[in-house]
Amino acid sequence: MSRSYTTGDLAKLAGISVRTVQYYDKRGILSPSDLTEGGRRIYVDSDLEQLRMICFLRELDFSIEQIKRLFAEENARQVLELLLVEHIKETKRELAERKAKLDTTVNLLDRVKNQTGQSLEFLSDISLTMKNQLAWKKLQWKMGISIFLAIVSYVGLILLSSYLQKFWLAYVAMGLFLPGFSWLVIYFRKQFIYLCPHCHQKFEPSFNEFALAGHTPRTRKLTCPHCHQKSYCLELAKEDTVSRDKH
Repeated sequence: MSRSYTTGDLAKLAGISVRTVQYYDKRGILSPSDLTEGGRRIYVDSDLEQLRMICFLRELDFSIEQIKRLFAEENARQVLELLLVEHIKETKRELAERKAKLDTTVNLLDRVKNQTGQSLEFLSDISLTMKNQLAWKKLQWKMGISIFLAIVSYVGLILLSSYLQKFWLAYVAMGLFLPGFSWLVIYFRKQFIYLCPHCHQKFEPSFNEFALAGHTPRTRKLTCPHCHQKSYCLELAKEDTVSRDKH
């Protein structure tokens, strides 16, 4: 047997305000199943289920108009089912990432406990790396896409020149590719800065040293201008890049 709910009951069960329930009614996406003689709204279990769906869609940044159109579709349930499945997958992925971060934090805590008396400057480096990671990843992604598009454009011009038998296009492509590629490398090199593991100072290497240095995905073997030690230095996004990403 279906239960009946007042507006206040419905709001409490959904974890939202009474005013929000009234607003959804006014916008035509959550109508009450019945009205009392005094004009009070009466809702049932199916209304509560629909309200929970509305709240879920709002969390996914659906607008009121989009929700209204979705509910009007004949296959609304199938669409909602797909959204729920994707939301479950995304939530599981986020939980796995959070667990990985927790495991890393626990391991770092064990290291700290076992390194009594040692300078804790490396903790500052770790904190800086974690805060900088998102901006660094975005820069890497932008650099990879830019280089990929440059190579695709170059290959496209070469193939076009062969197809049209206009070989002067190939010379144009070769003439443009090297300066363009060099400009991309110089531009993105300016977006990065490096952290010395010895003196914990940040610095920007010269272009020649940057280009010739051995590197891993996150470090580059450079000579620190502060302590003059040569080692694998941590690559970071510059602070102005981080500030732009935040805004």
